[in-house]
Amino acid sequence: MRRAILIFGLMMVAGAAEAGDYVVVASSDPGLIPGQELEGGQQVALGAGRSVTLVHIGGELTVLRGGASGVVVPTRRVASADATRIAALKSLIAPPTEGRTFGGRRGGICPDPADLQTVDQILSAQAGGCARQAREAFATLANSARAR
Repeated sequence: MRRAILIFGLMMVAGAAEAGDYVVVASSDPGLIPGQELEGGQQVALGAGRSVTLVHIGGELTVLRGGASGVVVPTRRVASADATRIAALKSLIAPPTEGRTFGGRRGGICPDPADLQTVDQILSAQAGGCARQAREAFATLANSARAR
């Protein structure tokens, strides 16, 4: 019995450590919060008239619209879910930290957010110290996906 409990516990921890395929960017449903991870193929209780915007680990933005029986998150796998990439996507979605940020991109100027057209470009700018520009570009990209 102890062994069964131990195995079950290890399985739960291993499952929790896996990164999701998608991160919630925005939702009109209070049960889906920005930054929440979802797996491809997962059934989500998203009511009629509600919507959720997701970003895939690969960089694609997807908008799902609810129905009577909810929705199923699309399956679009990548070779491996990079926990660092998921964390970077989540930091774009999280509210910015309060207070002043010092410095900026060393050795150059941050790009104009309008020039950042893909999630990869946005993550690259963010990694280069241009967090404000990356957030602004990501918000614009997510808003355009919702408008489609």
